[in-house]
Amino acid sequence: MKSHKPIIGITTDIKEGNFEIEEKYAHAVANAGGIPVLIPSIPGNADLIKETVARIDGLLLPGSRDMDPKYYNETPHPKLRPMSIERTEMEFAVLENALQRELPVLGICGGMQLMNVFFGGSLFQDIDSFIPDALPHEKGALHDVVVDKPSTLYEIIGLDKFSVKSYHHQAIQEIGKGLKKCAESGDKIVEGIESTNTQFALGIQWHPELEESEVSKKIFQSFIKECIRE
Repeated sequence: MKSHKPIIGITTDIKEGNFEIEEKYAHAVANAGGIPVLIPSIPGNADLIKETVARIDGLLLPGSRDMDPKYYNETPHPKLRPMSIERTEMEFAVLENALQRELPVLGICGGMQLMNVFFGGSLFQDIDSFIPDALPHEKGALHDVVVDKPSTLYEIIGLDKFSVKSYHHQAIQEIGKGLKKCAESGDKIVEGIESTNTQFALGIQWHPELEESEVSKKIFQSFIKECIRE
């Protein structure tokens, strides 16, 4: 086994000319035993992206605003909260290279949604507009998550039901090929997806980096453990 801590690449957003991401993600990785390294959103340089991914041991796709729905063949909804095209293109390229290297991948909130679209899935662009009888999912709304058994997520946390705070207005519609649902809320909104093969690729809709709970600790610790390679 490696004696050093695994290096975890965390993708970033572009805001007013700066590469940014919420510090909680880096702290969560560090607290779980990894070394967080921020990946700037510089799309279009395939060699740079490939070399960057070659130097990390795992990939974290953090939360974000909304990607352009052109990536799943839809026109923008009036309630769309657009994210930079540069970030989306960079994350797609980084994810593709990470999967080719069979690196562990953890997607959180918008990162989970990006994973799903990468695999050919689609999104509800606004929950309230498309699922009017849905539970509240924004501004820290509290709701239960039911975990499928068997699943990688269940193996990690050992619970089939727990509560989370929710901060999203979009949701998975069609699940991408090579992925499967591993958790949902009481209104059937997908709260977790994972790879159908042996590679560790897990997406969760809530924000474990914001919650000091055993569930959150187990998710990050399991991810970091997967990133330690012989």
